[in-house]
Amino acid sequence: MPDYKRKKVNKFSKHKKNRVHTESTITMTNKKQKNIGVVPENDIKVVRGAKYKRKQKVGFFVAAIAFVCVVCMILSMLLPGGLYENIINFTSLIGGGSYPISISGSTILNTISCDSYYYVLTDTNIAAYSNSGKIVFDELHGFSNPILSVSGTRALVYDQGGKTAYVYNLSGKIHTLTTEKEIITASVSQSGAVAVATYSDSYTSVATVYDKNLKQQFTYNSAKDIINNVIINPSGKKMAVSTLSVVSGQYSSKLLVFNFESANPLHTADLGSSLVLSLANTGKGISIICEDRYKFLHWSKFTASEVTASGKIYTFRSTKNGVLLTFNLANNRSDNTIVLVSKKGEKLSEFKIEKAIGDIQYSNGRIYFISDTAINILDKNGNVLRYGDCSYGVQKFAVTAANSVATVSDSEINKINIEKGDK
Repeated sequence: MPDYKRKKVNKFSKHKKNRVHTESTITMTNKKQKNIGVVPENDIKVVRGAKYKRKQKVGFFVAAIAFVCVVCMILSMLLPGGLYENIINFTSLIGGGSYPISISGSTILNTISCDSYYYVLTDTNIAAYSNSGKIVFDELHGFSNPILSVSGTRALVYDQGGKTAYVYNLSGKIHTLTTEKEIITASVSQSGAVAVATYSDSYTSVATVYDKNLKQQFTYNSAKDIINNVIINPSGKKMAVSTLSVVSGQYSSKLLVFNFESANPLHTADLGSSLVLSLANTGKGISIICEDRYKFLHWSKFTASEVTASGKIYTFRSTKNGVLLTFNLANNRSDNTIVLVSKKGEKLSEFKIEKAIGDIQYSNGRIYFISDTAINILDKNGNVLRYGDCSYGVQKFAVTAANSVATVSDSEINKINIEKGDK
């Protein structure tokens, strides 16, 4: 039998030949010996979990920053004057003060309340005070004929007949505006935008609108009529002016409303022979204060309403709750008709005050007024809620709380709590 032939072996034979392994010899390790360099599965899970938690924390942090940025952007667009300026105004009011407060100047020209603080304009200075008595700022304006305009975020002081205006927030003066011609009138809006009416060489008068950074936005040239009042709506996107001319020896007044896309007015209202004393923002409309009547005009719909009473308008106060008007006769300051008007221009109430009124304010549905050395608080129907005494020489006052006021004389400011009364 040839050598290459193998002998057949029965599979089922008891005498099987043992198989010989031709592979390399496999060395078995000791069970007690540790596998060096190999990370256990449990440890791998711990490492992966820690990394995931770190990623989660970073993700939450980035999401929080993004959320804050988005909120800040929204607030910057929604808040009048922007978020930063509102923060400045808020932080400026932090801290206390005390009364009495000595004031600069010899003549008190105006006092305007703004909820938690108030402005006082004298013949030499403009100052802001918190209701608690803190001097927020007190600066020299140096104008010969200063006029004060106030919004919810800023104050504007301009020299009527001069060529300079200053813009303030509660940190103090932030802008200076210089005009080419003399200023007739000016105002500041809730958005911080400023409108100024001046004389002109080429026209009878010119109204110019500046944004909150005093960048020029819009100009209206009045060829024939004098612009005697100007105002910007709260959003800073529209302007209204009242104009005055003389026709056949009589005054003729008009109100014009503009957007900033065209010099052609969106709306024109003929006010007849009534002289417009002032314009103010009230709710979603314009308060038009004429000599003998009050008119309300909606900024967009241009719907109008009118309020009249006996006599002529002596004082006008516009607040977030509405408008207070005082009508009286020039020869009788003790016969006053008080009219309250809603933010929509609707008459709410009318009653008499038969006392000479030194100053009057309207705050949160209550009427405050000074007569001689007494101060009174009335409800919207004229009923006396509280009354008290104040010192002689008080010219103006600001409401600091429901039952307290800051009275302003030529030399100082004092706080008075009005305690007498059953309500």
